[in-house]
Amino acid sequence: MAETQNWYEVKQNNRVGYALMLFVLRCFPALFMRVLAFPVGFFYWLFAKNARRVSADYFARLSAFEGKARRFSSLKHIISFALNLVEDVQAWAGKVKFQNVHWQNDDVGDLVKHIDAGHGAVIIISHLGNAQMLKALASAGESGTQRKMRITTISDANISAGFNALLLRINKDSAFHIVSADDIGLETIFLLQSRLEAGEVVVIAGDRVSAHTKRNVSVQFLGKSAPLPYGVFLLVALLRYPTYFVNGLRMRDFSLTSRYNMYVRKNTVDFDCPRKEREARILLAAEQYAENLEQLCVRYPYQWYNFFDFWQPQAVSRAEPRSQEQAVSQAETHS
Repeated sequence: MAETQNWYEVKQNNRVGYALMLFVLRCFPALFMRVLAFPVGFFYWLFAKNARRVSADYFARLSAFEGKARRFSSLKHIISFALNLVEDVQAWAGKVKFQNVHWQNDDVGDLVKHIDAGHGAVIIISHLGNAQMLKALASAGESGTQRKMRITTISDANISAGFNALLLRINKDSAFHIVSADDIGLETIFLLQSRLEAGEVVVIAGDRVSAHTKRNVSVQFLGKSAPLPYGVFLLVALLRYPTYFVNGLRMRDFSLTSRYNMYVRKNTVDFDCPRKEREARILLAAEQYAENLEQLCVRYPYQWYNFFDFWQPQAVSRAEPRSQEQAVSQAETHS
């Protein structure tokens, strides 16, 4: 039986690869990088045994869920991932334009109206599609709002250090207001509240469990129980600001033209409730998030970029910081 892995054990900082990507970005046209993603993706598929395994597992679950088999799924999946990585970087370099992003007739109007009125919001993204697209557009002032969208990102700075350093060399605005998930404490929550009150947007990914705590929330995803990070949805409950699920997905999986559909769905769970009801509402919010991902996965199956054992029980491989334990208890006391 293959050994399971968590996302934070799979994701590594490949400095040589990032340096090569930066060189190609600066010396060659954008189209060349997109073309290059195809052979790079093929060779990665050829030699990355674990990536092939988890991709096959994902497509087996997806096929059982929708009753539809797909040919060469893992190869297409990994090539799509290589193309997405290129477009992540190109979006920050200003090579993906606002006119190539097609907003849907969904809750985007509500989000834009909210931002333009000077109110803060929480956006939960995922690794389905391009997780960097909205943040890159916001940094360029091309988010579709009259007011420039100012973003605070919560991420695991240690794990993402290499990629974040690459983005910083491409676009200095990529580092705007990053809060490390390692440092979440009572002061951080007050900081986030102050930024939301100032009309900023807090962005956090909801599809990867914490590297520092075993506390997760279990939801149904593609017909099986899967863990989501409890802390993300607890944070939403504590902040009590309008929350939206946002996904940027390539219109055509393997197109050399960067054209995206942007989806926005508002979380309808109200956390203005007695404390005894909060746990049930946290679960409900996580279920809404998972349902939204599930629907989009069926429509865009090759743009799911979680190359780890997503459905497996997650074990902590690093020491859990005392500040995070304190944050939960202290924040609950003050809420």
